[in-house]
Amino acid sequence: MALLNIDSVSVRFGGLQALAAVTIDVPDNEVTGLIGPNGAGKTTLFNVITGLQAPTGGTVVLDGKDITEVKPHQRARLGIGRTFQRLETFGTLSVRDNVLVAAEMRRGWSREKFKPGTLADELIERIGLTSVADERVDRLPTGTQRLVEMARALATKPRVVLLDEPSSGLNETETQDFSELLIQLAAEGLAILLVEHDMSLVMSSCHHIHVLDFGQIIAYGTPAEVQANPLVRAAYLGEGDEAEEVPEEQQALLAEVSALQEEVRAETEPTNGSTPTVSVNETAPTTPGVPTEGAALELIDVRAAYGSIDVLHGVSITIPPGTVYALLGPNGAGKSTTLKVASGRLNPTAGEVRFLGERINGRSSDKLARAGLCTIPEGRGIFPNLTVLENLRTMTYSGTSLAHVEEQAYTRFPRLKERRKQMAGTLSGGEQQMLAIARAIGTEPKVLLLDELSMGLAPLVVSELYDVVKRIAADDVSILVVEQFAHEVLDVADVAAIILHGRVQFEGSPPEVADALQDAYLGGSVSG
Repeated sequence: MALLNIDSVSVRFGGLQALAAVTIDVPDNEVTGLIGPNGAGKTTLFNVITGLQAPTGGTVVLDGKDITEVKPHQRARLGIGRTFQRLETFGTLSVRDNVLVAAEMRRGWSREKFKPGTLADELIERIGLTSVADERVDRLPTGTQRLVEMARALATKPRVVLLDEPSSGLNETETQDFSELLIQLAAEGLAILLVEHDMSLVMSSCHHIHVLDFGQIIAYGTPAEVQANPLVRAAYLGEGDEAEEVPEEQQALLAEVSALQEEVRAETEPTNGSTPTVSVNETAPTTPGVPTEGAALELIDVRAAYGSIDVLHGVSITIPPGTVYALLGPNGAGKSTTLKVASGRLNPTAGEVRFLGERINGRSSDKLARAGLCTIPEGRGIFPNLTVLENLRTMTYSGTSLAHVEEQAYTRFPRLKERRKQMAGTLSGGEQQMLAIARAIGTEPKVLLLDELSMGLAPLVVSELYDVVKRIAADDVSILVVEQFAHEVLDVADVAAIILHGRVQFEGSPPEVADALQDAYLGGSVSG
């Protein structure tokens, strides 16, 4: 038996099945990975293990003892430590004092004879925090704060450590060092369960990996086995040819996962009045990093940061008129940050953003929207307490008549006309996304920025929305769309690129990018 056993754990939030009979083992002397797309249930499972979330079924067993009903602080004393996806450090204390708090608590309840200060200093040196030991934690970069949280967790002398996105904010060199540290800690007897979006860290440090999707474990194996698993590729890349490669014995599981997707996304009704797809302009070759004449939108060697945390490291993309440009990448790659820079919501720290040939660094997002650079953010950005008609009316700020906005909206989305007096918050997810697009195109934008158009929608609805996107591009509108799920957008894109670690690492035709996606999403790099 492994040191930590999760047996058939289920969690339901109302009508949402967050976890469905999840079973995983976490042995000592190993780093065990737990990966999966956004919303798969990874953090919920962590909360069950640590006692912050009661399961609706199943058990949590530590070293042969059932701890399902044990309180969180008692589980910590039994040897379960964790870090959090959202930082939970003592910001006004120094690095050393943060670690010392945990060491003092350990000595207090365990009554072991050791010097907390000595333990804190040893951990600070081992984690690589000696140079900032006396600094206030809230003045440190996010990556360094995460290392502080790691050191503090180790100061409780845990037997099992749960790490939730520990590499966020670390650069590539720091991530490699962190991988080596995890392997060393595991070799000394620690059991580590790692949730992480950086696949280079997961694949380099984990002995075995569990893959979670829509609350179910869909795969388990070594890094190589997980990378080769067609179910995993389908989960990360979206529906596509991978689904057809699933072995016959796994088809039932794939069907079950698909059923859960449909239940969660709750989208089944096709859009009425769809029209044939119109081809868009072919793109002309460009030189990255050099201003391109005639480009609708261009980012040239753009760098961006949140405070002291560098996120983009020289991103260059060029979008000609009437082109659909797909920017793809896994969680945390820098996709949404690129879109924020392009839309004026985040000023770049270096480089240029050009709209219709004009430098727009520092321009406010509202002025850019009035000039024709329109954004549909992740989460749709509609007003849920307004009706469909009232939402459309908000787009008349630029001088466009309401009649024109409505005509554009109802022509492309006839269903919205039927819902014009309905509160937007009561629409289905697909209808809300239609409304978000309808508001944007009603102002006749020159460039449209789309952030995760497919988020939370069924494949049928996503396919129809992307048909609309292609028809919009045919009207000489340039479109930059960022997506995690690739196949739907690649079907309509003219050019696609893969962004990893804040850099565009590959750009080419959709078929070329499709061939490179597996390495990018499941290996943390692009080969070839």
